[in-house]
Amino acid sequence: MLVQHYRNIIVPLLTEAFDEREAENLFKYVMEDYFKKRYYDVKEFSLGDDEVEELNFIYEKISNHYPVQYIFNKAHFYGLELYVDENVLIPRPETEELVDWIIKDNQENNLSLLDIGTGSGCIAVAVKKNKPGWNVFALDISEEALKVAKKNARDNEVAVEFIKDDILKSPRSTDDSPQQEDVSRGQWAVDSGLYNIIVSNPPYILNSEQDQMSSSAVQFEPHLALFVKNNNPLLFYDRIAEYSLSHLTPNGKLYFELNEFNANEVRNLIEQKGFKNIVIRKDLAGKERMLCCQNKI
Repeated sequence: MLVQHYRNIIVPLLTEAFDEREAENLFKYVMEDYFKKRYYDVKEFSLGDDEVEELNFIYEKISNHYPVQYIFNKAHFYGLELYVDENVLIPRPETEELVDWIIKDNQENNLSLLDIGTGSGCIAVAVKKNKPGWNVFALDISEEALKVAKKNARDNEVAVEFIKDDILKSPRSTDDSPQQEDVSRGQWAVDSGLYNIIVSNPPYILNSEQDQMSSSAVQFEPHLALFVKNNNPLLFYDRIAEYSLSHLTPNGKLYFELNEFNANEVRNLIEQKGFKNIVIRKDLAGKERMLCCQNKI
């Protein structure tokens, strides 16, 4: 069967779950990743029975809203290719905008940065790749997420110190086993160090907002990294801001990714804690999704 004939079977099936344009794009994306070639170069290919069977399985998962990034364990972020699986969020374009702000806003060559809730490591790895002279640290509570982040650092040939800890508790090293040596060094830095920059894309979506999200995110992406309890939506912002007051250098900067629906509440929280020069930026879609402020010291 030619790829073009196969397309005439699959795209109509995908349109049962997606609009026609997205269905077409998904078909092409899968074919390009499957064959590691441009769609223009594969559309005349003849598919064998085994290939059709494998592709049918992939498209069936996609039609059930399983993220294509998890199927191929790949996501593109700020010019990098990252490994992703169900232990980490799929990096979003607005997070790329946050990284771009950090990189362009800080021209010094020897700064230190801590990424809290690193997940796939997308922020930490992208910053380190573009700022090789910086000392970059990345913290997450999930051991499985840290495995993914470490792989992304290795694959992209950057040195990032990874820390396993819960930012809602006082960061401290609790495991002295040999395999945790790199984590212990990182936690020492978190305990005693001062950072020029702290950044976080924390859980900020209320449990009650799940029905406003895509079904693929709700079904398959880690809830630990997405959702916060309805009765305390600013929990992580509050804890990270409080931590930053004593762990940022004088005039050090704190960056947050925001939930567009409570951006002003985060601003008020930050202001009450005494941070200065608070700036909220809109993303390319015109939504208030990023915040930067400076330590009050």
